Amino acid sequence: MTMVKRSFNAELKGAFIPGGLWKGKIQSTYSKALNLLHPTGVLISIVSSIDQMADYGLTVANFNSLICSVSKDCQFLWEGDRIIFPDKIVDISRASVWTGSLSKLSYGLPIDIIQIKHAFIEFATEEGLSPVITGKVGNLYSDAAEKLIEKAVKTANIPYGLLIDLSTLIGLGIGFTPSGDDFLVGVMLYEAISGINLINRERIRSNLDKTTVGGKTLLMLALRNSYPSYLKQFAESMILSENEIQQKSNIKNAVIAALDHGSTSGSDSLAGFVWAHNFNVHA
Repeated sequence: MTMVKRSFNAELKGAFIPGGLWKGKIQSTYSKALNLLHPTGVLISIVSSIDQMADYGLTVANFNSLICSVSKDCQFLWEGDRIIFPDKIVDISRASVWTGSLSKLSYGLPIDIIQIKHAFIEFATEEGLSPVITGKVGNLYSDAAEKLIEKAVKTANIPYGLLIDLSTLIGLGIGFTPSGDDFLVGVMLYEAISGINLINRERIRSNLDKTTVGGKTLLMLALRNSYPSYLKQFAESMILSENEIQQKSNIKNAVIAALDHGSTSGSDSLAGFVWAHNFNVHA
């Protein structure tokens, strides 16, 4: 007797989602994401909502039902516009394209760093790399990051315009995306908005294998100026409002929302963003 596979529909698909015919396995499962390993080494994440999206992502209706009975290392077949699991099928043929690229209005924005930094210091977790910005008592990873950043800045010989090599931060920390990777993404987000180049991206690109698969995927996207949904929302909160008070409220709320992403990913990314601004101003 042939088993009838339950079908699920993808509502959004990231702009970099690959097509074609290929096989893979489930790399990891979480309450909000199901990560599929592509043969190129990047992760494609099936997620529960747009807030978890990136350009290698898919949002699927009834996500909780989808992740039932699937587990790490489970095999699947990617067949054009559908993903075939042992007892389920995800149809992506009608999904709308989502992009992690910033809107044109986000480039060259004035950055209200005072509001961002105040909210960051007030609400950021003390874990991860936030002490690099808050000045609070550090931890194993923030202390290491500060030393690596200081060394990189000295080595860059800034007065002569050399880009800073922060590739030593790659893979620093624990978790799905290590803190150092998230910090670097925040720095690259600042570069994208400000139009100012601070770090050596080629050094980052050549050291991607020093981190987790999740961290590698995140950095690969940022190198293409593509950012996860929560950072895109944060960036676009800086688009000026006609009401100054409302604009400050928008920024504060955007910082709080970004800080809530992951265990420390949000605070690590914003730490990188604020560090980049501070460095640019004082270099």
